[in-house]
Amino acid sequence: MGKSDYGFMSGFSGRLGNLIGYRWRGRMCIRTMPSHYRDARTPEQLQQRALFKAVVRFAARARQVLKKGMNAVSLDAQMTESNYFMRVNKRCFALAAGSPSPRQRNDEADSTRPAGEAPVYQGGLQVDYENLLLADGPVAPVAFYEPQMLDEATLSVDFEKNPLRRVVKWEDLVYVAAYCPELGDFDISTPVYRRSSRLTMSLNPYWTGREVHLWGFVVDSQGRASQSQYLGCIVLDQTDTQSPRQQTAGSGSTAFADEQFSASLSGRQQAAPSAAEQLSAAYRPVHQLVAADAPSVRGLFSPPKRE
Repeated sequence: MGKSDYGFMSGFSGRLGNLIGYRWRGRMCIRTMPSHYRDARTPEQLQQRALFKAVVRFAARARQVLKKGMNAVSLDAQMTESNYFMRVNKRCFALAAGSPSPRQRNDEADSTRPAGEAPVYQGGLQVDYENLLLADGPVAPVAFYEPQMLDEATLSVDFEKNPLRRVVKWEDLVYVAAYCPELGDFDISTPVYRRSSRLTMSLNPYWTGREVHLWGFVVDSQGRASQSQYLGCIVLDQTDTQSPRQQTAGSGSTAFADEQFSASLSGRQQAAPSAAEQLSAAYRPVHQLVAADAPSVRGLFSPPKRE
């Protein structure tokens, strides 16, 4: 049933015949329902749906970070921040290897599942954190150096102000985003100006003893962002706050389904003076490709075609 608060001409929400009304970025929109829907429910389709649901939940947890890092580019691409995030990061997600196949899982559950209830594939989500983008845009980035723990819950990161030698404004804001996979929590730092050269962030005390992944990016006065830079993974440890274990993700996005992404962050950043050159080589403007693409994320994880 459709619902209208200020008369039909002002738009409506819900279903009215074969029309569906909804609000998107403060505007009322209307779309039609599909004329027909064929649901073969093959194991591949169930697996793709489970992957899509898991990625949607991950993007929902990162909403506060995406509002800062992907607001401008998502507007240019005519999609939400979450849809843009899923579009540019679709190769960074996969279901956990070693889980029972959808067909096997469904066959085993047939005897206990109530009649008419749909089978669900519930494999765990694997994330390629090193290649994951939490921010994207045309703003000149900064070059982050190795994060240091000042105490068990306070992080300090130095950065080079303008490694690409581009025209920048020193009032640009620098952020660090943190994610604890075990608790599924995202957090974002209080920003500092680009001219500051150092950012200090207070981490959640409940993350002590757990892995925390870090990213850094820049946002200008117009809300545009730079492409995020992965800073590595730290383990908050109360017993050794001066030299926390720091790790980075593995070297290949194809290996993340079978093994954890861990290597030495210090080994990755030993050549600190060449950080600007590394950042320049790695900087890839994904937003230019996506903005020219379709304005929807409908085909992100489309099910395989049936013969």
